[in-house]
Amino acid sequence: MSAISQNADPVPMTEGQKFFFDLKGWLLLPGVLEPSLIEACREHLYKLKNEPESLPVHERYSLAGPTQELIDHPSIVGVLREILAPDPSPDAYGFRCESSFAMTRKKGQSGAPPHCGPIVGPLAYRVLNGRIWSGLTRVVWELTEVKQGKGGTPIMSGSHKANFPVPEVYREFNPSMYESYECPPGSVLIFSESCWHYGVEWKDSTQDRMAIFNCYNSYLAQWHKVNLPAEVIAQMPPKRQTAFRGVWGHNFHKGQHNNYYTTDNQAL
Repeated sequence: MSAISQNADPVPMTEGQKFFFDLKGWLLLPGVLEPSLIEACREHLYKLKNEPESLPVHERYSLAGPTQELIDHPSIVGVLREILAPDPSPDAYGFRCESSFAMTRKKGQSGAPPHCGPIVGPLAYRVLNGRIWSGLTRVVWELTEVKQGKGGTPIMSGSHKANFPVPEVYREFNPSMYESYECPPGSVLIFSESCWHYGVEWKDSTQDRMAIFNCYNSYLAQWHKVNLPAEVIAQMPPKRQTAFRGVWGHNFHKGQHNNYYTTDNQAL
């Protein structure tokens, strides 16, 4: 894929991408961010880590400032609509962004050991009537180049559909079991948290890994406590704000669907 403007229409998920995601549990979209947005996001992450006082209080988050543009970037909206939930109305997304963190990793630093997310109820991966319901889903924005064998987030492909517990021998990193990738800056990795994955050691001495890890769910389910102040959400366009609304479907008392965001209808 080539860089996609933030103002472009959402890119629909292709049949080939659906097959690949169902087969492996993850999808890599290379080079979808424009250079100007990559640079703005990198600068924001640098300030978050090293100069937080240089940012307004409401921008000291990985979902604020220029990085808020990644929440509903056109390159991922079409995918999230297919694997989480379709939009319930033209003014609201069917997905919610329920957690986020920024990560800067130097050579020799590692993240979490092999693990997977909750694989129960609406948080687990499943396919019903030909439609993917990915459950808890991670979106990783790679803001620096990821070279083959130098780092990234390797995934045990297919483990989102495993019918048996992962043996202890595979609960430690094994390159023959965990599939890695390479990509240019501005790429995005989307995977079901039902897959086993690993914050492998960063081995690139020429640059630090800079990435943003956002987590999504259907608007009908929640795993993480959001902890995002209303002041941060207030800086966002109205439809983007719906990615932070409360977790419910219909208010029978008022005859109202959950297709709006207000401070009284914010996810906790």
